[in-house]
Amino acid sequence: MTRFRTLCVAGSPSRGSHTRALVAHVGRLLERRGSETSLADLAELGLPPSHPGHYWSPEPHPVARAREFIDAVRASDALVLGTPVYHSGYSGLLKSAVDLLPRDAFEGRAVALVSHAGGPRGSAGACEQLRQVVKALGGWAVPLQVSTVTADFAGNPAGDFTSGRRTLDEAGPVHARCEELADQLAVFTRAMRGAGALEDRAGAAA
Repeated sequence: MTRFRTLCVAGSPSRGSHTRALVAHVGRLLERRGSETSLADLAELGLPPSHPGHYWSPEPHPVARAREFIDAVRASDALVLGTPVYHSGYSGLLKSAVDLLPRDAFEGRAVALVSHAGGPRGSAGACEQLRQVVKALGGWAVPLQVSTVTADFAGNPAGDFTSGRRTLDEAGPVHARCEELADQLAVFTRAMRGAGALEDRAGAAA
């Protein structure tokens, strides 16, 4: 099995969020499919806001944390983007992080999209909006997307937004969708990046 590298980005400003738990869950499923997976939790990274003066600049970003995030995206073969749903859209924190990236940052990469909402209204719309962002950065969003609500997590009864464990319920129906999402990302990553390119990248990293 040809291995590949996936960067999972959790776009919630809340530490220990449901979004992080969802993204991490998909990441673990990807590891079973041959991925070396890393997590970028935007609530912890402390990235600087995007700056219009740097947007078109060919020079490296002046802030080290931003450079490290950009380098992590560049080093990945695939990505998972996760967002909480705010006002039927994706988070401003994720938007700011994406705006740090060069316009070809996702080129040749498959991207999986997931979102979490306190209730069902608007949860899918955030992923649909992110499809346009992925396209603008040269990537390709896989067909399936996963949206969760609080009741999908073990220990979180419906309507409880603050307490309980942040663990996706593997007995629930969303887990099966996450399995299918991981399958799609693995298959399309290997097809888009090519087995030879993935082996060369793995050799260079060794």
